Amino acid sequence: MFSAQLPAPILFHPLKHHLGYIKAYIRQNCAAPEAEIKAALQTLGGSQLDLYIGPLSPPQVAQEVLQHLQENCLLQPLTYQRYLAASGTSYQVATLSDGTNWILRWGVVAGRHVHLHPARYARHTLRVKASVLKIAIAALVAAKRRGGNTVMDTAYINGVRAAWLGLPPVKDIRLSEVLLHLIALLEDTL
Repeated sequence: MFSAQLPAPILFHPLKHHLGYIKAYIRQNCAAPEAEIKAALQTLGGSQLDLYIGPLSPPQVAQEVLQHLQENCLLQPLTYQRYLAASGTSYQVATLSDGTNWILRWGVVAGRHVHLHPARYARHTLRVKASVLKIAIAALVAAKRRGGNTVMDTAYINGVRAAWLGLPPVKDIRLSEVLLHLIALLEDTL
């Protein structure tokens, strides 16, 4: 799942990499069919990821990356591909106005050859497991469906893990500081 609202040739997965987008997704999709939300959560994959928690919106991130590429004559696919290959790592790094480093890779979606995501451990980012992000999103969507005031305790989280994600139970969510921190960030309760 990528944001089709962003200008081509940008390929960006904001449900996986952008806190502000995820907050909006939870608000706007809490009444969506459960199967649709589950399918969206599966697009987050199963490994670790870097979540941008900074002030730039997805359109601002895209615009700054496009400006960087345009200023360096790198917008054309072949030129961009050569630029990536020249690094010897198949990616390059762009620093945006808020000081955050973003990874530029080759995009495999037609017309979207500039694949970007936050750099590991960059400024304004949080490194999390995909499963933790899935649990946080599912827990908050499920809470909103129940009126929004569900207590995030172990029983509730285990119910969400089983029903929404097919994951086994955990002993005590208080041991998952990252999950609790991520839920607080998504709820704006920090």
